[in-house]
Amino acid sequence: MIKTDSCFLAIDKPAGISSFEVIRRLRRITGIRKIGHTGTLDPFATGLLICCLGSYTRLASLVESADKTYLAKLKFGVRSSTGDPEGEIVETASLPSESIDWQEIADRALSLQELPVPIYSAVKVDGNRAYILARKGLVPDLPKRPTRILSMEFLPETLEVDSGSVHGITYRCTVSKGTYIRSLSEWLAEQAASIGITIELRREAVADIQVGLAGEIDLLSSENWRQYVLDPRIVLAGLPVYEVDSYQAAKIQNGSDLPYRGDLGKTRFAIYHNNSLIAIALENEQMLHPEIVLA
Repeated sequence: MIKTDSCFLAIDKPAGISSFEVIRRLRRITGIRKIGHTGTLDPFATGLLICCLGSYTRLASLVESADKTYLAKLKFGVRSSTGDPEGEIVETASLPSESIDWQEIADRALSLQELPVPIYSAVKVDGNRAYILARKGLVPDLPKRPTRILSMEFLPETLEVDSGSVHGITYRCTVSKGTYIRSLSEWLAEQAASIGITIELRREAVADIQVGLAGEIDLLSSENWRQYVLDPRIVLAGLPVYEVDSYQAAKIQNGSDLPYRGDLGKTRFAIYHNNSLIAIALENEQMLHPEIVLA
């Protein structure tokens, strides 16, 4: 069976610390060394960080691929070296007009297919993190990354207007894996005939998992952290569930295939025994082959 220290944990990351710092604190709180997260949040950003503990670290890639929902505040008229408030201002420009059709820009965003990767990002270039190269004054050559904007809305009540010019606005979006909100904000500012940076960012959801389920890292202790453990059936909701008996569970955990006679086309399954997730299996030619066995 899965050890009790293997689970998904929902954390509400505060501003001012890195995602790795969250992991470092969790190791101290839980006493578990093997911990990872499923999608970096920049230090200035807040919100939902789904962490994988114990053997669940092997499932991180399945969660990383989920769509994510963000609330972002865009400041117009400036560009920074990092695309956020932590960088140096490198350019200024005129502000958008109050007459901008924000709905038209939001609609246009839904057709986006790619966005640049920020120079200050964790993407590796020849084995080095891009942000490390940038801090050394180097400008890494980063390709654009495929992206999908599944939903986009500007919040009119947040519009900051002075003398007919717009200084800032907040928007909410749901985006595909690998979408950098800093790059999206810069693109949105360009559509408004200006430049801009993301000055506030909050991850509100990963797939259907809302940040309201998460615990604040500053309030977590060795006594209460398990309150924020997520049911794997919720986290892996995109995978069909396959329940096995004790004999089948033993075969799966030994790496053996199981016959499968269900609907074809669902290629990956979450395998459960006695309500515990024991493996992820691939369906191939009516056999379930254990891809990840959790021990």
